[in-house]
Amino acid sequence: MATAEARLVRHNVFCAKDGRALANKVAPHGAFTNPQIASVGPTEQGARRRGIEYLVSTRDYAETAYGWALEDTTSFVKILTDPLDLTILGTHTIGPQAETPIQPLIQAMTPGLTVDQAARDVLHIHPALTEVVEQALPALLRP
Repeated sequence: MATAEARLVRHNVFCAKDGRALANKVAPHGAFTNPQIASVGPTEQGARRRGIEYLVSTRDYAETAYGWALEDTTSFVKILTDPLDLTILGTHTIGPQAETPIQPLIQAMTPGLTVDQAARDVLHIHPALTEVVEQALPALLRP
């Protein structure tokens, strides 16, 4: 976020006639601890407290080829979506390289893609850690 804000300030200082605002509506964050944690948007607890309805899908790293290679049995990706329009409300990852699987979800959230669009219209590399996202999204698709 600080890098994006610095680019914006630099632009606005040097190009005052073409001033810009930060258009990004999502602010991801990460903790490079062990295990790593990456998150954007509300958690389930936060959504419940605020009365936000949601659908949820969780997928373990171990359910992907990359997760098997890591011999990981505790890491996961969780995705929360709006039950009406199926846009992604938030996503949370705990595990090695947590920032990697969350990135395509951030990129889907920024323009407001639906789960349908993110699940059906994006190809994922195999084997790669982002497959955990590819596998979590179908549980949220419209029938």
